[in-house]
Amino acid sequence: MRWLLLSVGALFALVAFASLDAVAQEATPEAGAGTGFDAVAARTAVHTVLPYGPGGLNPDLNVTSNINGACQTESLASPGRPDGWNCVGDDDQIYDPCFENAYAAEDAPVELACFASPFTNDVVLLTVDQPLTRTKESSHEGHDGDAAYGEAQEGDDIGANYWGLPWALELANGDRCVLKTRIDVVLAGEPVHYDCADGGTILGHVNRDQPIWSIVYLEKGAVATSLIDVTAAWY
Repeated sequence: MRWLLLSVGALFALVAFASLDAVAQEATPEAGAGTGFDAVAARTAVHTVLPYGPGGLNPDLNVTSNINGACQTESLASPGRPDGWNCVGDDDQIYDPCFENAYAAEDAPVELACFASPFTNDVVLLTVDQPLTRTKESSHEGHDGDAAYGEAQEGDDIGANYWGLPWALELANGDRCVLKTRIDVVLAGEPVHYDCADGGTILGHVNRDQPIWSIVYLEKGAVATSLIDVTAAWY
């Protein structure tokens, strides 16, 4: 009889445990619920664009033109990159950001790959006429949200105080935004750092206090902002 009671008790405990486990599973929200993107990763994807490898330019990149030029200032579009440059081509056009080939031989001409944004594989290859004069040796403190921001004013260039700003953002609502090289708009006291493809506006900085970053976003035509998750960021 004692063996029978123990068996029944064990069976009851097993059923109770299974029932609690089923309730816990039902209480778990679906992946992506309330975020606009897959929440399984539970964090914003952070990418660093590296156009060159030991074998040279990445073969997946599409070279649209080869030009000569000069790169005398650090990149304003990707200010966190010590290998990123603001360049002027021999066609008098500004190219920013341009990333240098870290694998090139010291006595080889310096070549840089220049992007319009990280959302395209098109690049312009620029060979410099003058040696690069590096003024920025350390990278941004960038991916943990600890980088310091300066007080931005309308008309300011994006510079060293803004190393924490990603080059580009992809938002949970599908919009894609690229960092401006100059602050030309201030809304509600907040600088507008990004140009967004869908016509929306990001006010202020990227909030990186949580694993999933967020921004204050004004949709095109809207009269009030909303908080939008950042699915991916590029440096």
